[in-house]
Amino acid sequence: ALDRTLARTQEYLKRAQDKVHRNVAPLLRDAVRPWLQAVTGGRYTDIRIDVESLMVHVAGDGRSWRTVPLLSHGTAEQIYLLLRVAMARQLTRRKEICPLILDDVTVNCDSERQAQILDLLHTISEDQQVILFSQELETRQWAQQRFADPRDVLIELPLSTIPV
Repeated sequence: ALDRTLARTQEYLKRAQDKVHRNVAPLLRDAVRPWLQAVTGGRYTDIRIDVESLMVHVAGDGRSWRTVPLLSHGTAEQIYLLLRVAMARQLTRRKEICPLILDDVTVNCDSERQAQILDLLHTISEDQQVILFSQELETRQWAQQRFADPRDVLIELPLSTIPV
């Protein structure tokens, strides 16, 4: 009886997983696609997510698909950031407050991509609170130059309060 119960439980879980994958993969793909080109500097323009494995592939204009784990570490991290933002949005109910709390998300970026990611996060912050922790001077300079709206707040912690 226990073997039957366990087998049936595994069957239900497998079906539930398949259903979630079929539903989530297209939602994530559609959410990430508009941001992909800006964050990858135009190198990648399309994304697909395998429904069975959730493996992520990206392609440029030449349509040569590449799996994200085989990309450079920085590019993969940027794509995974987009996926995390998209997933947070999918898991949040309408009118529910769910801030994005991010830590050093631009650490593996060159200056151009760093600005593109920060610009994107700033745009996202129009609809959703974004709290970004960073120790990078460039991030602070970006914020000092672009924060003009009262909704934008830059809080700098004095070095004396940061434990060594």
